[in-house]
Amino acid sequence: MSDSPTSSPWLDLTTPITDQMLHWPDNAPVHIRPTRSMDWGDPANVTELSLSAHTATHVDAPRHFLADGDDVTQIDLQTLMGPARVVEIEHERFITREELEKLPNVQPGERLLFRTRNSHRPWATAPFNPDFVRVRADAAEWLRERQVACVGVDYLSVGPADTHKILLGAGITVIEGLNLLTVAPGRYEIICLPLLIEGADGAPARIIARKM
Repeated sequence: MSDSPTSSPWLDLTTPITDQMLHWPDNAPVHIRPTRSMDWGDPANVTELSLSAHTATHVDAPRHFLADGDDVTQIDLQTLMGPARVVEIEHERFITREELEKLPNVQPGERLLFRTRNSHRPWATAPFNPDFVRVRADAAEWLRERQVACVGVDYLSVGPADTHKILLGAGITVIEGLNLLTVAPGRYEIICLPLLIEGADGAPARIIARKM
C-alpha cells in the first residue's frame, strides 16, 4: 500500500448503515429517509435516522449488560486506538478457549479482532443468522485472564449474555459488527471512535486500520 494521494494506507473496517439493513431481532429496525430534498424544491437535503445504538459496526458500553456500568461516553478511547491483531478463527460455530490458547504471545492490553466464517459473505444485507459464530464463555474467560483491552467480532453480537458480562465486567471494550470480508489476518493499527451519546449503552462507530 502506498502513501500517495491516490492510494490511502487506511482500510475501512466499518459496516455501512443502510436503510432496512440487518438488525438484532428484538432491536429497533433501521430506517433512513429524507425529510427535506432539493428535488422537492427544498433549499437543502436533510436525512432522518431511526436505529438502535447497536446497529452495524458499533461499540458496546458496560451499561449494555451491567446495571451500574458506564455509558458509552465513559469508555476509555485508548482501548480503541493503537496496535491490533486480526485473528482468523477456524471453528465453525464458536470462538473457543482451545483455539485462542494457540495464539502466540498474547499480552495484557492487546486488541484482538476475530475474523470468522461470518465474514465469508456480506452478512449485513442478508437475513438474520441465529447460528453466527460467537465468543463462547470459556474464551471470554481466557480473554479476561490475559487482560486484553479490546475484542472485536464480525457479526452483530459478541455472544450471549454471559459472554458480554465476562468481557464488559473485566473492562474489555467490545466492538461488534466489523466488516472483515476482505481483511487478511495480521497486525494493524486501528482507530475506532463511537458516537458520543450521553446515557447510551452503545453507539455506532467508524473504525479504520492500516497494516503494521
